[in-house]
Amino acid sequence: MHQSANRSRLRDATHSRHVILDTLVGRIDSAAAYLAYLSGIAAFRISAEQALRAAPWPDILQGWQPQHLTPLLMQDLADLALPPPPLIAMPPLETAPATAGMLYVLEGSSLGARILVRQAADQGFTATHGARHLAAQADRHSPWKDFVSRLDRLPAGSCAADRAAMQTFDSAILAMQSVAPSQIQKKP
Repeated sequence: MHQSANRSRLRDATHSRHVILDTLVGRIDSAAAYLAYLSGIAAFRISAEQALRAAPWPDILQGWQPQHLTPLLMQDLADLALPPPPLIAMPPLETAPATAGMLYVLEGSSLGARILVRQAADQGFTATHGARHLAAQADRHSPWKDFVSRLDRLPAGSCAADRAAMQTFDSAILAMQSVAPSQIQKKP
């Protein structure tokens, strides 16, 4: 099997959804845009991390841990006086390949975080106020490489991984569609 076959297959399977999500997130060019982004991504990521707690763990990931952003997201929300988001539906993770498919989406988000962290900083959100989760993700390049090398040890053609990755993107899309800058209200 070609070393990057699983990664390539997952990238191809999720490409159209990735484009939709990138369009929904857009450019963080105002404080309102950042608050909407934070509300949507917090609803998605906190829900996904909760789903992972009970998920079957792939043997290929023994000794590796995903990045847990829930505590940082909760701090970011508190910094900006935003309420914790409601949890959203996540895909069922009934097999280890399905877990790997969800993790492909979650860990891959660290690549986009490198762009978003700079845009957030331009709006005054930093690693110590409001954008902790982005700063932590943007600083996480080596674990992505390690994850991808492990991902390529999954049996080729795992439909469960593909399905879970696509459904995970669908959940992220729904979370981002549920927020708009004009809908964000701070806690009283």
